[in-house]
Amino acid sequence: MSSAEVSVNGQSGPIAGAPGRGARVTVPVSLAPDEAARDLAPRLRALIDEAAPASSGEAYPDGSGTYADPAITPCRVPVVAIDGYSGSGKSTLAAALVSLLPGWQILHLDDWYPGWDGLAAGAQVARHICEDLRAGCPSSYEAWDWEADAPGVIVDVPVAPTIIEGCGAWDADADLSIWIEDPGEDERRRRALARPTRHTGNAGLTMTKGAL
Repeated sequence: MSSAEVSVNGQSGPIAGAPGRGARVTVPVSLAPDEAARDLAPRLRALIDEAAPASSGEAYPDGSGTYADPAITPCRVPVVAIDGYSGSGKSTLAAALVSLLPGWQILHLDDWYPGWDGLAAGAQVARHICEDLRAGCPSSYEAWDWEADAPGVIVDVPVAPTIIEGCGAWDADADLSIWIEDPGEDERRRRALARPTRHTGNAGLTMTKGAL
């Protein structure tokens, strides 16, 4: 498979849409993060061009006008989800993408999973953020303090093109969902132990796409 191709629904070919709520693509193990980012970046730029007002011609709730009015029209932004096993390269791919896409922000699910059994709840938060941003509205989440093993501060999420990465992101109903193929348990463990952590125990967080 060349660096210009990814696996789409089990088929090898250029990045393309798939039936469902948003396009879904798979990055093969043979594709390095920088290569994958170069291949995916045009698709993410296209999502910006495809973005449209969240609504048009509908009455504003307070009766002051309609969503077609430029002053009050929510500007929807695209959301991209990156999922895969722990240590598969999700955060690395996300960082490689934003280095090519000024103005995009990255959100990490492991910043808000409510503890080690928090996959389902974390995915729900990702869906909520995705829904808000795709509607042109700011969002927020309650961070998880891993050292205290307790809820932390409320973090505001501005309206900007966004990549949500982490186990469970696949189900966020994003404009584009990216699954990174499993590089194998030994390689995942090596990467997890080698990478810097954002909080206590991050390297051990292992969740699967089918866990929800």
